[in-house]
Amino acid sequence: MSSNLPWMWFAMRASGITAWTLLSATIMWGLLLRTRILPAGSPVRLMNMHKYLGSLALVTLAIHLVTVILDPTLHFTWANALIPFTASWKPLALAAGIIAAYLMVPVQLIARVRARMGKSGATWFNRTHLIAYAAWPLATAHYVMAGTDALVPASLMLIGSVTLVIVLLLTARGWIPRGYFTKRESRRSVVTTTPAAQEKELVGAGSSN
Repeated sequence: MSSNLPWMWFAMRASGITAWTLLSATIMWGLLLRTRILPAGSPVRLMNMHKYLGSLALVTLAIHLVTVILDPTLHFTWANALIPFTASWKPLALAAGIIAAYLMVPVQLIARVRARMGKSGATWFNRTHLIAYAAWPLATAHYVMAGTDALVPASLMLIGSVTLVIVLLLTARGWIPRGYFTKRESRRSVVTTTPAAQEKELVGAGSSN
């Protein structure tokens, strides 16, 4: 870290960790939507939140990229930041981050033109989602291998807790049928509202007589 410009290093680290955290939140929110674990609400609002998190992840990723270029100690060119294995400093770690960044872009683009693509929009949307899932382990590898403070206790707790949640949600997606929680809540609401509905019908019948 350069002594005359420490804030650039802080900005680079902060934007990188924030981008990774937002990518993790985007994936977790998407898995929650997939399994319908979230409380039944407005589907549009829940989906918009998912898109919003993904957009924020890309914005912070762009900030991270700019701070990497501007850092006075790394001396990276745009080619080093955009083309895997062109940098001499930790090439494998940087390649993982670059590839992860590219994998994050398609799903965001398809999500915005999905409605105009007709029937094929849903197919491409699902395919790009699978690609986005692959971005997370690569981004995590970049975080661990390139981060100078990635192995401090606080960072390890963050990585461990997020990994555990994502693994549990992936397990839930594989074993819990889609819509299970929504159907269970629907059955519960029917059971709880039926006596009230019957009472209303009886009162209505009595008043009509």
